[in-house]
Amino acid sequence: MQANVSIAAPRRDPLAYLLLVAVGFLIALMLPLARIAMEAGMSAMAYAFWQALGGGALLWLWSRPTHGRLPAGSYRYFLVSGLTAIAIPNAVAFLVVAQVGSGLTSTLYALPSLITYALSVMIRLDRVSVLRLTGLLLGVLGCLRILVPDSNGISVDALPWMLFGLLVPLSLAIGNVYRTVAWPVGAGARELAPGMLLSGALLLGVVLMASGRAGDVLVSGWEVAPVLVAQAVLSALAYLGFFELQRRSSPVFLSQIGFVIAPAGLLLGYLFFGERFGLEIWLGVGVLMAGVLLANWKP
Repeated sequence: MQANVSIAAPRRDPLAYLLLVAVGFLIALMLPLARIAMEAGMSAMAYAFWQALGGGALLWLWSRPTHGRLPAGSYRYFLVSGLTAIAIPNAVAFLVVAQVGSGLTSTLYALPSLITYALSVMIRLDRVSVLRLTGLLLGVLGCLRILVPDSNGISVDALPWMLFGLLVPLSLAIGNVYRTVAWPVGAGARELAPGMLLSGALLLGVVLMASGRAGDVLVSGWEVAPVLVAQAVLSALAYLGFFELQRRSSPVFLSQIGFVIAPAGLLLGYLFFGERFGLEIWLGVGVLMAGVLLANWKP
């Protein structure tokens, strides 16, 4: 599979920065909705299934009238993208969170940027840059400060699960690079976003059936239905912007979306649930933002 050079090459595109912030905020906005659904009795895996299926279905219905036959290689692209961006990260994270808790599990999402950068350098999509590497390291440190403010370290029992959980950032990083180098010629975000979401929903459905939990996809009461509808709309908007961001930037730039999700999640936690955060948390936000500025600084 040959790379599409015009997609892989980083560009000075102001819209890419706006998309990075907007998509990160939309993904962060999904978290309060997920919490509401979990509190109503829906399992995390079932919610992830509906998130992918609902968003994918809306985008498919929107794009269907204006597009004909899909470019060659699209279905393979959908399957690999759905596997690396949705099915594997969600399945592994949900297994790990049951063993070590949400705080430590959340730290896994601070790592894709560094792994994506390493993979991009290895296949010559990006060049070695001390400034960028320093910025990404600062961003990861800021995320860790935000996500595990009271952690005293990883216990002996939790360590094997955290090592298994490294499949989450590894899968996300591989997906970031793959979606760039394998981007089907002539395809746009409107075709690719629904394909990835629907493939992810299919794979999650297979996992649910294989584990004997297919019944979890049933909505737990009518109060969850509005949440699922809102989640579907947010998912459609977020992943449409996600693919447009991928088209306009590089895998490393895209991977920094996690650095937007962390502070946006703090803000939304305060607005939706009245969560309060201490000075150390906001210090982590400052370190994170400094890292983002360094990673994207162009002399």
